[in-house]
Amino acid sequence: MRYTMPLTPAQAEQLGNDVGMIVAFAARALNHTHGVNIDRLMQAFTSSSALEVTAGRYLKALEEGHRPGEAAGRAGTALVLDWADAVLEAKGTQQADTQSAPATETTP
Repeated sequence: MRYTMPLTPAQAEQLGNDVGMIVAFAARALNHTHGVNIDRLMQAFTSSSALEVTAGRYLKALEEGHRPGEAAGRAGTALVLDWADAVLEAKGTQQADTQSAPATETTP
């Protein structure tokens, strides 16, 4: 199914199903390969902004002529890469905070 703006009710439902599958496969893959907590992944991946970006990437890939499976793969890969970048950034911030924290003196 090709999407046109504005979406018809059937297109909106199909887009929701497609994006839901992309999110579910990405979360399962990360859980399976890295043991990441699936509930936390689903919470992050189903935020309104994450869904909006994933849907936009999926639609863009479809508009570029990619088949639905390839478009979904591209959107899912981008979602996982965004997640990995966020994790690395959070770890870097946490390490920087730990290193910049003042040392505390302990007296017996």
